[in-house]
Amino acid sequence: MIKRSLARALPALALLSLVLAAPACKKPAEGGSDAPGGDGASSGQVKSDEVMLRYKADAAAKLRESGRLEVRLSGPQSGSMIADVAGNIELSQGGDGKLKVAYAVDEVREITLSGVFEPKPKEGEAPKDPKEELLKAKGAKLVDLRGETDEAGTKALAENKKPEGEGDMTGGLGDILGLPELPEVGLKLGQAVKREVEKQEDLGGLKIPMDEESTYTLVKIDDSSGKRLAEVKIEKEGSGATELPQGGGLLSVDQLAEIVLVFNLDDQLPVSMHVEQTSNFAFGSQGGGETRVVIDATFSPV
Repeated sequence: MIKRSLARALPALALLSLVLAAPACKKPAEGGSDAPGGDGASSGQVKSDEVMLRYKADAAAKLRESGRLEVRLSGPQSGSMIADVAGNIELSQGGDGKLKVAYAVDEVREITLSGVFEPKPKEGEAPKDPKEELLKAKGAKLVDLRGETDEAGTKALAENKKPEGEGDMTGGLGDILGLPELPEVGLKLGQAVKREVEKQEDLGGLKIPMDEESTYTLVKIDDSSGKRLAEVKIEKEGSGATELPQGGGLLSVDQLAEIVLVFNLDDQLPVSMHVEQTSNFAFGSQGGGETRVVIDATFSPV
């Protein structure tokens, strides 16, 4: 998110890459498997008693998102980050069954950075106000109907062409302002569905193979508001390791995360998301540490 401060410390960079991937339900890599209850997910068939969460292909909607991120990093490189922001999201057709999700921040209620996250200007460079920089954050993503980002398509969007020299602090905020990724499997009320996948996590250019087990549970469908609101609990457990460049030793990561997503089945739009994640990591000779992350986001039609 705060790219300059992250560039100074690999642990912080890896942390944020994993943090912003926490709500994701990535496609399984080759060799991934479904536990019982996930039948039909890979074939695209949905059973009559299953609920499949998807965004509309012809979506044209405007949402107001309010999001708060708290990160606390302990270890040889410690620090904390609190970002409480709000902004608008506009959905439109992106072609080839994709959605374009444009976002713009227009309110920063709090931005607090300490330790490794605190930006330090280059020599001779005037310090920049983090709040003012975050208020510049805008851009767009190209996503599929699960909300998974098309990286190449996103990079090519005109909205993401930044003027040379624009503040670095705006760079990753779009990973918070945007649509949550949805489970790839059909869900039955009250029945847990497990997925085991092998994937590559990109930590700012450093690839780390991760083994991840996810458990999805459709907790309830509440129609008291006149709309069917599905509450889904997602539990994730993952681990991975890779060699750091230039003989830096072994990078290893162990994660536990719990996500609660509320999704409007009638409008096919998100309502809220809560994420709690703990990561334990070791960075070769740099030592190890722990991170605690809490993300809260709410979405309302504009």
